[in-house]
Amino acid sequence: MIRSRKGMAAVIDAFIFITIIGLIAAGMFIHSAADEKWAKAKEYHDAFFAIELRTNDIFEDTDTQSVKICDLIAAYMVSDEGIAREYAENALNRMIPPIYNYRFVFEYDGIVMIIGTEGGKLTSQYSSETMIISGKAMRSSLTIY
Repeated sequence: MIRSRKGMAAVIDAFIFITIIGLIAAGMFIHSAADEKWAKAKEYHDAFFAIELRTNDIFEDTDTQSVKICDLIAAYMVSDEGIAREYAENALNRMIPPIYNYRFVFEYDGIVMIIGTEGGKLTSQYSSETMIISGKAMRSSLTIY
């Protein structure tokens, strides 16, 4: 049996090319999977502000109207009554994985409320303004470390 060595270089070249393309694809897959693991402040911020509660869950009241959490936090900041701060802390501690530290700052009507602690390497940050039932804007900023 006689073998021709003319195609050997082409086969080795093709094998090296396929190996390099495979390594590049694996690197891109690992990079995209790692990005998904990073906490994204906008997603947590939006999920937190989507929470709706009944007013009697936070304030001692008989009103069972459903209200967004940002409105209840604004009412808490102005009146310093109810458990809106504790509820917000518990909700954020359950939403954001414990491997991250976070700092959520709320500013409303000249009052500032901060939840969480900063520390570690900055992972992501998001800020926004939300209109409250009162017609004023609440500024909020979530930073994840």
